Amino acid sequence: MRTKSRWLVVVFVLALVAAACNGSETEDTTTTQPPTTTTTLSTATTESPPTTTESSTTTEAPEPPPEPEGRSLDAPVVAITVDGDPSDWDLVPGLATTLEPIFERAGDAIESRDVTIKMAHDDEFVYSLLMVVDDYDYNPDDPHLSASPSWMFPVDTGGPHMGADDELGENSTGMVDIWHWELECLGDVASGGSANPPGDGKDPGNDSVCNYDDEWATDAETREDDNLEGAENSLLGHWMHTNPIVGEPGVWYFETSRPLQTGDAGDAQFTVGESTLLALAYWDADFGPDGWTDDTHVQSSNQGWIQINLR
Repeated sequence: MRTKSRWLVVVFVLALVAAACNGSETEDTTTTQPPTTTTTLSTATTESPPTTTESSTTTEAPEPPPEPEGRSLDAPVVAITVDGDPSDWDLVPGLATTLEPIFERAGDAIESRDVTIKMAHDDEFVYSLLMVVDDYDYNPDDPHLSASPSWMFPVDTGGPHMGADDELGENSTGMVDIWHWELECLGDVASGGSANPPGDGKDPGNDSVCNYDDEWATDAETREDDNLEGAENSLLGHWMHTNPIVGEPGVWYFETSRPLQTGDAGDAQFTVGESTLLALAYWDADFGPDGWTDDTHVQSSNQGWIQINLR
């Protein structure tokens, strides 16, 4: 198995903010949208402006904002071609949010990233488009010098977020299905196990060509390419960047698909008419002098799960 990013270390701080995940964190939905048509399903909360009466110059305290309702996104029926071109997503609603660092390392602050997530489905596949506002970093010889996204879905979990709920990462809240994409192929080359073999001696969840692996995990120390009953990698992915010049600002588009149902015990299963939960993570080559490392990523779980409704 290739070097994998230990995104599940998010649990080290989630134990400290578990209560916040259930209501005290305010969702960020006022993020600048990438250059595509999106509809943010959640509503940003704004405080009432201070008021001043004619008889007094005292400024009244604003009313406290209501408790956040959580993040939710509809995934409609849409004909999607996974090719890295986002134009067929124009009418699909999107959820804008901000991925935040797990922690701040001494002298090396990890910056948050603005993203928009869209999901859709047809009778056979579930589709996702993740858009990340970030500069262009791509090195086919070292994925740690390239951008890297990850999608996580619960297989068996009852927690308010993905991963564990203790500082050591040992008290697992259940199994999660991970789609982890380390960019070793250009965007016009098909990534994922639906296009590429696992490689000699590798687990079925491995993509030996482009490193878009199907994984599972139960805690911060247990992450594997799919190798359980019926293990497979049926992911398909293409990507693009709006300004593919190293170091130049722009927007990443990570487009992917997977069958709604698989026989893999390490996979989340999707049913039309029902909801599932989603967590996101993103690694940036600028997060370290030699590229990103296991713990240098931003993620969505500080605010709890994102609910996906397959309409």
